[in-house]
Amino acid sequence: MEESDARARAAYTDIDGTVTAYNTIFEFLRFDAAHSSRRAEAEDFLAGLRESALAGVPRAQTNARYFHWWRGRRVADVAGLGELWADDQSRSPADWRFLEPVASVLDAHARQRRRLVAVTASFEPALVRVRRRWPQLDVLCTRPVISNGRYTGEIEEALVGDAKARAVAAHAADRDVDLTASFAYGDHPSDLPFMKLTGESLLVGPGGEDIRPAVN
Repeated sequence: MEESDARARAAYTDIDGTVTAYNTIFEFLRFDAAHSSRRAEAEDFLAGLRESALAGVPRAQTNARYFHWWRGRRVADVAGLGELWADDQSRSPADWRFLEPVASVLDAHARQRRRLVAVTASFEPALVRVRRRWPQLDVLCTRPVISNGRYTGEIEEALVGDAKARAVAAHAADRDVDLTASFAYGDHPSDLPFMKLTGESLLVGPGGEDIRPAVN
């Protein structure tokens, strides 16, 4: 049934590890590397990001470093690559799973005509397959800096932690969303700042297990 309240309700959700069983930006980078004969370079690059994270480098910094990979690349080319990756994923959906129960919960929100909003440190070209499942999805994500149609390797702000909360609050204000009547889903403690803004929220464990209400 369609919501009858004057103000909108929304479902705000993290993507990697919450909706997808894979990390969208890491796997998109690997897909790019496979198409440019840079597999070894890609694995070294990703290993460096993992080592930084294990050494305690903040997520916002490692997220920013990720975008160095795309420095100098034409935005249109990377967008096209995202479409190709989504096509490839659709041919082997078992290898590119959506996680339950959140995926089905989002389907239910969509049927009830609630606004669906991704809140993710990923970026648009890596999210094509997610958008294809939920075409109405609003996307709050890390925005790479663009100059003359190419990525500079820099970002506006890593959408991590408190930055997610600021993005959700701004989105809700702009679209007249009633956050107290809305929902949030995440899989990591860094998601809690935005999850605490909503009336109901669920924190999911690895693979969709250990689902529990987040403390609001």
